[in-house]
Amino acid sequence: MAIRQEELSWWTKNSKVTIEQGGLSACLNLHESLSQEQELPALNYDCLVEYLRQNGVSFGVDMVACQQIVMNPRGYIGGKTRIAVGKEPINGENAQIEILIDNPHSQNPRVLEDGRVDFYNLGIVNTVLKGQILAKKTPLTEGIQGVGVGGASLMAKPGRDVRLPVGKNTHSSDDGLQLLAEADGHVSYNPRDNKINVFDVFEVKSDVDFSVGNIEFLGNVKINGSVLPGFKVVAAGNIEVTGFIDGAILEAGGDILVRGGVQMRSKGLIKASGTVRSRFMQGATVEAGVDVIVRDSIMHCHISAGRHVLMEAQKSVIVGGLVRAGEEVRTRTLGSPMATPSEVEVGVHPHLRTEMLEVQTRLKELYLHMDKTKKALALLDNMAGMANQLPPEKQALRQNLTHTYEHYQHEEEELMYRRSEIEVILLDTRNAKVFVSDVAYAGVKFTLGQQVTYLRDPQRGPIVYGITDGEITASRF
Repeated sequence: MAIRQEELSWWTKNSKVTIEQGGLSACLNLHESLSQEQELPALNYDCLVEYLRQNGVSFGVDMVACQQIVMNPRGYIGGKTRIAVGKEPINGENAQIEILIDNPHSQNPRVLEDGRVDFYNLGIVNTVLKGQILAKKTPLTEGIQGVGVGGASLMAKPGRDVRLPVGKNTHSSDDGLQLLAEADGHVSYNPRDNKINVFDVFEVKSDVDFSVGNIEFLGNVKINGSVLPGFKVVAAGNIEVTGFIDGAILEAGGDILVRGGVQMRSKGLIKASGTVRSRFMQGATVEAGVDVIVRDSIMHCHISAGRHVLMEAQKSVIVGGLVRAGEEVRTRTLGSPMATPSEVEVGVHPHLRTEMLEVQTRLKELYLHMDKTKKALALLDNMAGMANQLPPEKQALRQNLTHTYEHYQHEEEELMYRRSEIEVILLDTRNAKVFVSDVAYAGVKFTLGQQVTYLRDPQRGPIVYGITDGEITASRF
């Protein structure tokens, strides 16, 4: 049917097309100025569709709605009718990592029938075999583009990629979708570092003393005795001590478990990237990347935990010294009736702040190297001239510098990614909490995030200290 110009003019004069929802919807409005008694011209479907096209609507036109308007325009006077619907874009899905191993950091002590907690049989050993699948990755999807009512494409947001948690003795499959163990051994997964490591075990049958000497091992270490004063045990994996630690140095890339206790007399150091567990601690300096879990008491210690400091016994106490945790401290008693000075800091993430400084320092060094390499490449390009020819030795130098610059770019990307991860954690103080189930005595200093307060009088629990509207508050839990 031919398009009549007079009918197009009528539509232009007596109606309006509006495009809404970012181009996903279009509506037609017949002006209220049209009188119900006024004689309307004969309208046809093709003319209405052409009018819509001239007003930017060419996709998703509702044929039924248009036919109804043409057949009975009076029924639509003064109303707003949807006459076209576009195709909404579908955003892509983020890549997902499925961890196929037990996470030792998430395992809780087993509660016995009599109500006591078994801190000894923790089940922290997790053995895997060479070639075993440790994690799987579901790739991101790019999303599906939409179409607006005007026919233009509506872009979809692609999903965000994530990396497999590749660590020691692990590697990704050829398709990059699986993480495999390269050797038999103990597997350790630290969510904070996003790495899965597989370690071997070195076992000491008795005490670490002069008959053994210092130990440094790229794996797990198990000591069926105590670590005596002055000795040092360093392990890339976990350290387990069945006895006591007395004035020694222990450093672990994984967890440290002391089935006896720690009595350091202000000497030595206990440092772990994962969790430190012990029956009691006295005069000790302890640094843990994840948690510090103690059954009975922490007395006059300097404790630093990336996540939690947890006291589990019914009469547990923290008194004296300084206890730091990235997120949470839990104890039954805090301080002493004698108002012994005791400090608790939560929300500080000390090891992350140190790592942030290291990342910033490395980035500055990297930018200097990249600048020098870029200038050297520019000089060689000028020497090559329009013919792009260099002597063989200069050509080899340019290739080496190009590879070096690409390596710097890759390292920069990794450092920038890690910096953004740390910044998100440091800015979040919502989980900064101190739980005291019995009593917090006078003499205790609280630091939550950037806020500081002192207890002048004892406060009976159960009570939780947190941050509300930028201020330290105390409430029941």
